[in-house]
Amino acid sequence: MPASVRETGWIGGRRFDGFFFFGSSLIAGALGLATLAWPVLLLPLWAAWLLLLDGPHLLATFGRTYLDTRERKEQARLLVGSLLLFVPGLVAWGVLRLTGERAAFDLFLGFATLWSFHHAVRQNYGLLSLYESFAKASPRERRLDTGFLYVSLWASFGLFLLGHPENRRILGLPAELPALGRLALVGGGVALTLLSLAWLVFAAVRIRQGRGARPALFLLCAACGSAVIPFFVVGPFEPLVQGPQTPEHMFMAAAMVGGVMHGLQYLGIVVAANRRRFTRYEERSFAAMLGRAPVAAYGLMVAVSGLYLLLNSARGASPVGSIFPEASTSGQLFLVFYWGLFFHHYYLDQRIWRVRQQPSLRYELGLEEAA
Repeated sequence: MPASVRETGWIGGRRFDGFFFFGSSLIAGALGLATLAWPVLLLPLWAAWLLLLDGPHLLATFGRTYLDTRERKEQARLLVGSLLLFVPGLVAWGVLRLTGERAAFDLFLGFATLWSFHHAVRQNYGLLSLYESFAKASPRERRLDTGFLYVSLWASFGLFLLGHPENRRILGLPAELPALGRLALVGGGVALTLLSLAWLVFAAVRIRQGRGARPALFLLCAACGSAVIPFFVVGPFEPLVQGPQTPEHMFMAAAMVGGVMHGLQYLGIVVAANRRRFTRYEERSFAAMLGRAPVAAYGLMVAVSGLYLLLNSARGASPVGSIFPEASTSGQLFLVFYWGLFFHHYYLDQRIWRVRQQPSLRYELGLEEAA
């Protein structure tokens, strides 16, 4: 059994967690700062993120579900029924093509943006919960940490959404906010700062008392990688690409920063869980490969992710080299297929990582020893 599997109090082991769950925010932040210093790096870094992390993190979901013999048997209804999540986008695209009205299509895209961020927040919450379980945090500490996570991340998202002039333009709001709007933004920023300082004091007291250091450090990493760096360090300088054609082009650097951290976290949790799962029984499958030979499995996922790069080019996401313009019929069709993949990913994720409904996950996530 690998040493990292035997270590207790960690998801995948001390070094493993240090890279995937704590170091991921540092890596994401360093890439974000690099794009600010040298904007010419943004497009190659964005393409590398899609190929090396975003595509593989989607494929890891399939490795945990459709390519796992046990999951196919136990979750058959879920795996078939979840494919219906491709339908809403196709309906919105059909309405747009038949009527020429964008309302349904834009509503679909707006919902996709919110669900995307919610998914990232929930992943951070799940990892935080694991570290709090390892630290035996009290119910009060859990409530305060969870409250700070949700409020700080969503408040940061809201401030960026309303504070950046490009976002206001996309939303149809005034380019220059009225005095009351500016006051609300400043008040929200001050309130978020005070909340963060209060939580830091609370965390410092816990750490000084010899408990809660790991959850506090993870929460700081989650806040920095998911909100502070994308929304308040990189975001204000967007767009960094020249001649942005779509709303997505406007915020490519911010999306990449959050996506790098999210992708590393997700690959880490899948590999750690599968590593423990396949110490308990033999199976020849890609799921077993993710646990027993993760480097080889990752290489295969990167190779397949070449198709993911093509999908992004077909939906008009790249400001250079797009196969179809985003506003074209084909570009919009590939766009809804792209979001269908992510809707499917989001939904599967919120169903397959439920510790209470799946007791075997307690062992796979390092919460208890093997029976």
